[in-house]
Amino acid sequence: MKIKVICLLILIMGTVVSVSAHGVDVTPQSTIVIADNSSGVLAKKVVDEMGVNASVYRFTSDDEVAHQLEHALSNPNKRILAVAYQGTVSEFIANNSNVSNRVFVCSADEMDIKNGLTLLTSNNSSGGFATPFAAGILIGVMGGLAGGAFWMKRKIS
Repeated sequence: MKIKVICLLILIMGTVVSVSAHGVDVTPQSTIVIADNSSGVLAKKVVDEMGVNASVYRFTSDDEVAHQLEHALSNPNKRILAVAYQGTVSEFIANNSNVSNRVFVCSADEMDIKNGLTLLTSNNSSGGFATPFAAGILIGVMGGLAGGAFWMKRKIS
């Protein structure tokens, strides 16, 4: 009995698939400002003055910024303004041109941050409610037709 349990546990452990996770997105906001210790206070002040729904995050390394930028690849609603780490962000934009309309770089100047936030918030590329609603209707109609045809065929025969 003991050997059977051990064999069963080994079998279960052998079938477990390893998961390689990218990591958790620590920035749930869709609009964020990337800053560092020297530019964070100014960026937060500008965001508060403008009343924009954006969060300012202070990063401490290029690796943290690169990791955050990778989340923009999988989340089409994420918009990023980089006040700091411009080199890392510019390189990311050059390598991933599909995010160039959602990720912007600006200097740590009050007017430049205001212009960047205005550009970022006015450039809302989401389709809003209409696109998911239309997709849902289309999927529902096609599924309904297929299900109805299957049901009618089974009912007739």
